[in-house]
Order: sequence, then C-alpha cells, then structure tokens
Amino acid sequence: MKKDVNPQWEQDPSPKELAALFVEILNALQKKEPEHFPYYDSADIKRLLNISDSTLHRIRKSRKIPYVKIGNKIFYPKSFFKNAFKP
Repeated sequence: MKKDVNPQWEQDPSPKELAALFVEILNALQKKEPEHFPYYDSADIKRLLNISDSTLHRIRKSRKIPYVKIGNKIFYPKSFFKNAFKP
C-alpha cells in the first residue's frame, strides 16, 4: 500500500505543477529587502567590511558607525557607508 506523503496532491503532480512550485520556492528564497531600503543588516555589513560578529559589535559599541535597532534586529544606514567609501 502506497503511503500518502503529501495529502495536498490527490495524484502525483505534473511536471508543470512541479516547475511552478519550484519557481515559487525560489522566488520566496531570493526575496530580500527592496533595493531602495535605506539600511544594511548586520550580515551585509560583516560581508562588506569582511569582519566578524565580535568586531562589528565592538565597532558598534564604540559608536564609530551609526545604527538603528528595531526589535531585536540592528540596521546600519547605507548612506553612511556610501559616503565613507567615496574616493
């Protein structure tokens, strides 16, 4: 007896249905803040500056970079970094 692994599908999904589902999953995974979102998050800053969590924490506590805390998440203004890296 075949066990019903996914009760949503009454029968095996067609290749077209699987492709649509795959595209939907990819789109959900790739969604990020819009480009016009004026802040970086901590992961972005660590990649941008090639620094660790503890280094970012130390820089933030020394008030060398501005930040905003919203809930439990910390954001850094993009404008600060764009101006800091201008030649």
